[in-house]
Amino acid sequence: MHAKSTSPRNRLAKPLPEEWRELLIAHGAPKRKYAAVLRATLAGGRVIEELIVEQGWIISLSKRGLTGIFEERIDFDPRQITEVEILQVV
Repeated sequence: MHAKSTSPRNRLAKPLPEEWRELLIAHGAPKRKYAAVLRATLAGGRVIEELIVEQGWIISLSKRGLTGIFEERIDFDPRQITEVEILQVV
């Protein structure tokens, strides 16, 4: 697990599991200071079309989480992620 250097913009954020962090880095995301839009499939078959990850933290379930400080409940356990498609990294 990574040391928490700065607080995520959503205080209810959840850490992205290490295997998916490594996938992002392998596909060109910097180790720090990035935001990514992912399509994630969960173990039960649920698909999240716009999962927003910032610096290794799941901060939002839609693109509206790309700006400002906010609170949004992440309503699943990140360990349930079975597949990830990288849509965008900035």
